[in-house]
Amino acid sequence: MSIDGLAPRHITRTTMPALTTLALEGASCFSARTVTPPLTLPAHTSMLRGVGPATHGVIENLSAGLRTDAPTFLKAARGAGRSTAACISWLPLDDVIECGAVTQRFVIDGGYDPDNDRQVVDAAVAAICEAHHDLVFAYLIGPDLAGHDHGWGSPEYQTAVTQSDAALARMAEAAGPDANVLVTTDHGGLGTGHGDPVPEVMETFVVVRAPGRIRPASGWPAASLLDIAPTVADVCGFAADRRWEGTSLVGRELPLNDVLVDLLAASAHHTYGEQVTMLDHALQAAALAAADNAGDEMVLACLLHDVGHLLARAGEWGLPSHAEVGARALQPLLSPAIVEPIRAHVRAKQYRVAVEPAYHDQLSLASQMSLAEQGGPLCTDAVRAFAASPFVAEALQLRSYDDAGKVHGLTIPPLETYRSLIDAALTPARPIDPAWARDACRCAECRDPGNDQHLIDATALEGWTVVRTDQPHPPDNELTVTLHHCSGERHVCRIPTAQRTDLPIEPWPPAFAKQLRSDSTRWTGPDCDHTKFARQLAHRGIALLHDCGTEPRTVLDVASTIGFVRETNYGALFDVIAEPDPVNLAFTPLGLPAHTDNPYREPCPTVQLLHCLVTAADGGASRFVDGFAAAARLRDDSPAAFRALTTTEVGFRFRSANVDLRARRPLIELDSDGAVRAVSVNNRSMEPLPACHTGTAAFYAAYRDFTRLLDSDDFAIEITLQPGELVAFDNRRVLHGRRAFRSTERRHLQGCYIDIDAVRSAAYLAA
Repeated sequence: MSIDGLAPRHITRTTMPALTTLALEGASCFSARTVTPPLTLPAHTSMLRGVGPATHGVIENLSAGLRTDAPTFLKAARGAGRSTAACISWLPLDDVIECGAVTQRFVIDGGYDPDNDRQVVDAAVAAICEAHHDLVFAYLIGPDLAGHDHGWGSPEYQTAVTQSDAALARMAEAAGPDANVLVTTDHGGLGTGHGDPVPEVMETFVVVRAPGRIRPASGWPAASLLDIAPTVADVCGFAADRRWEGTSLVGRELPLNDVLVDLLAASAHHTYGEQVTMLDHALQAAALAAADNAGDEMVLACLLHDVGHLLARAGEWGLPSHAEVGARALQPLLSPAIVEPIRAHVRAKQYRVAVEPAYHDQLSLASQMSLAEQGGPLCTDAVRAFAASPFVAEALQLRSYDDAGKVHGLTIPPLETYRSLIDAALTPARPIDPAWARDACRCAECRDPGNDQHLIDATALEGWTVVRTDQPHPPDNELTVTLHHCSGERHVCRIPTAQRTDLPIEPWPPAFAKQLRSDSTRWTGPDCDHTKFARQLAHRGIALLHDCGTEPRTVLDVASTIGFVRETNYGALFDVIAEPDPVNLAFTPLGLPAHTDNPYREPCPTVQLLHCLVTAADGGASRFVDGFAAAARLRDDSPAAFRALTTTEVGFRFRSANVDLRARRPLIELDSDGAVRAVSVNNRSMEPLPACHTGTAAFYAAYRDFTRLLDSDDFAIEITLQPGELVAFDNRRVLHGRRAFRSTERRHLQGCYIDIDAVRSAAYLAA
């Protein structure tokens, strides 16, 4: 993915969590360089073809000057037998990609429309998930458009940056955690342009995740746009073209932990006018924070607060802009709770001198001298702005450790002590969202201690910034997140680490019919266990009770014990018995295929209970089918058929003298994570698709395949209910049917419906 105009200085763990998480999952360089001239088409031609403008001849945003025969990495991939796709929204860029370079080409030119990015990502996701191409190139234009229209760094630009990150997250999720991903840009920007070869324009980035090839949390000290094509070839496993001028970055990365430790170790050779070395100063400040229990993030902020001195040419008193330089280098990789106090610790000194005149005389001579180089005390407006900033308390806290950590000859823990903290800070986890933390907080201010219900509404989730995170420790094992509100308020969120997970769906083991009976629980007596019955029903979708007797209406007593009876047009209680003039085929001696009850209702009944009063001497066995297992088999064996049944809504209808019930739903319903949550199959009440419906043939072929699976014995059990037995099953998961029996037989079941939420509640309470 190339994100046009994404300047690295605007990439942080907060603004681009998806990109920076990918960086920590692999390797990155946020100080890479573009080509001259730093224009979109010359830069992308170099990115795609691996040669500089002097070679390819494109020096404007027109492809007319293209004169190289060096292939794009897309064409090289095609030559190596790979399938490729390009999804772009700018016609000049399409001109530099050869005609035979891609298997699938998606090109739009909407006149610099920001919505083009959404269309490009939709096409790229389809190329990944449906066409399964080996290599997909996507081009996003949003940040560049916002930069030209409103300026690099403007609120509109920041919004475009955030939207680009969300687009990247969609693509990365579609590709999956094991996919190779490379993200880069063509240039930065300054003001409303990017034509001048200044650092803000020339600085670019490259991020590569390649599981098994590139070590997580690593980086490159330098990279070029010319390295993109060779790196793509290396990661994808085909040979780099000999005409490419760059080289693959794979294998050149360095562990970021080692880079930071080595950088700190190098500071042992510098004092910048203090009586201790910069390394001792950093270690003393970190030790003071640790002794204060200031939190791991503050300890690391103290340890790293002066690394900016080593990243540029410093004078006698150090580098005046070292706070910003250090923060800029660390911001794509470390939490804002580490980076922002570093960025503001010089400003904190200027602030304190402005509001506490006596503070100046408490500073060391070197700190006084550097203060003059840094601009002296803050003016009144700057004092007000600093005091209102989210990390003001943390910056002042770091400043106090900074001032105190200058004692000659002090014994302190060595640098290696902090390696594990640095490792933890570089863990590739998405940063905590402040709105989520406020929502997840279970303190007495946010949740009622008695019923655990929210005491705050959605408006209370706005305007927060995460300023500190403390990982869980015994005995509370709570994640503690400190938030700062734009109003100046602070809130400490206490979040239990024991997540409230869903009830797992248990597959049916072999010989499940026998196990269902052996696991059956008594309805009455000293050893009855109704919670066991509810747990089995919640986890397996079916459970059996015995010793229920044969008294009519007992099924209502059982249902009322674990839930609330749902009344339908059949009443609260219905009798399953052969009738001379049945309103439903269930009330006949005919055999019934496995089906879902009442799919013509909205909502469909979720749990059915059937109590056997009289069994047939010959026939009438009940058949139960695990619809979820059958759907999983269909998904594995025929993804296209599975997609047809999950995306096609069908109508169900039941009509009698008193009711005309209708509902529409797919035969297989999925939740937002793609997991099956309901199967609805009932050939007796399913309506035909509209005659004009597209995909009719594919749907009915898939329907036939699925019913064959449901009719097979692979996912089914068969039991003959005995008088006094009661079976309950999840009507969304378990389909039920029966064998035919002679009309002279007096087979009699009584049934009712309850809702699954009561069953799940009982299972949760039991757990």
